[in-house]
Amino acid sequence: MASETLVVDVSREELHSVEPTVEAFETRGAFEVELRNHGRAVHVHCNVDDGLSRVATLSETNHFVETESSTRFRVEVADGQRPVSGSLRFVAAYGAQEAAVPVTVRDLASVPMGQRASVPPAETEGAASGMGSSGGPDLSGIVPGRDDAPVLAMAGVALLVAVLAMALANSTVVMLGVGAVLLGILVAVAVLLR
Repeated sequence: MASETLVVDVSREELHSVEPTVEAFETRGAFEVELRNHGRAVHVHCNVDDGLSRVATLSETNHFVETESSTRFRVEVADGQRPVSGSLRFVAAYGAQEAAVPVTVRDLASVPMGQRASVPPAETEGAASGMGSSGGPDLSGIVPGRDDAPVLAMAGVALLVAVLAMALANSTVVMLGVGAVLLGILVAVAVLLR
């Protein structure tokens, strides 16, 4: 799938003005942002709000755009529940000029806008396949009524490894280190079970 591009004009109407060419942007995956500078060289700071930061990341947030030129950067979009909405913000002139573009990340397999179902596909797939929200197996059924069952299972495995390490270690320093880890695990489990 070809990458989509969000274009933002800088210094087009006035010095350091920030003007996205669209009112809102919709994508199904990673996309490019092109900052087109129509004036003097400028630094443009870009960031994503809390909603969009759940799936979108910027490799760099501060971009220097030369006089009468443009620069591009990529916004990576991670897998996860869709749709996700938020804003991509652009700030120039030390905060004197700014603009935000509402961005919606849709599912790759989504159908055209008028034909979308009201339940996001990620929710129904996770429930039907027995997968947890993180994409791994749902272990909460091991201890009925406890959402922390996976944590307790991992603590049990960590305890087993710590005990084996203590039994096999011939060094006092290793034994003290493993003992400290073992004590930490026991305290964490005790706090969790309260």
